[in-house]
Amino acid sequence: MISWIIFKCFFGLRITGGKNLPKSGPFIVVANHSSVFDGFIIASSIKPKITFMAAAYLFKTRFYRYILQGVDAIPVQRDGSDISALKKSIKVLKQGNILGIFPEGRMKKEEDSFSAKAGAAYLAIKINVPIVPIAIKGADKALPVGKKWPKFSKIEVRIGKPIIPSKTLTKNKKNIERIVNAYMEKIL
Repeated sequence: MISWIIFKCFFGLRITGGKNLPKSGPFIVVANHSSVFDGFIIASSIKPKITFMAAAYLFKTRFYRYILQGVDAIPVQRDGSDISALKKSIKVLKQGNILGIFPEGRMKKEEDSFSAKAGAAYLAIKINVPIVPIAIKGADKALPVGKKWPKFSKIEVRIGKPIIPSKTLTKNKKNIERIVNAYMEKIL
């Protein structure tokens, strides 16, 4: 609630497409990632709590570790398959909760094209849960990569319609990846 007030007052946070969110979990939220603010923005935009996957290297610094452990983030190694992170993610979804993933695997400039990695698609197929695509606009201007202090800039969150894995798509996770990419391109 406090983060929502901060983003609303200082960054004019605007949320569209809230009706597209499933009424309850489990589901996977995927979003573009262009600022350190992104996780906080999504957490401020969606209720109930989201468990995020976060790059394992962030847990090495005391400040980020404190925050990430406080929100039950799952550390994930970016190179190769991280079986431990996968198992923890499956557990989150099987418990009926919401999992947040930045499927590009790293922060990118907002103007760069969106390109999802296979993790979210794999989990959606394995657990049979919807993927909700979310576009964050303006966060890269509010707190650009590499900057320490934010600028006051408008931020918009666009929530897309859920992508429901179907039996015809579950044979190939690349199909889901293509669909996620297409949805994200449409709402970005």
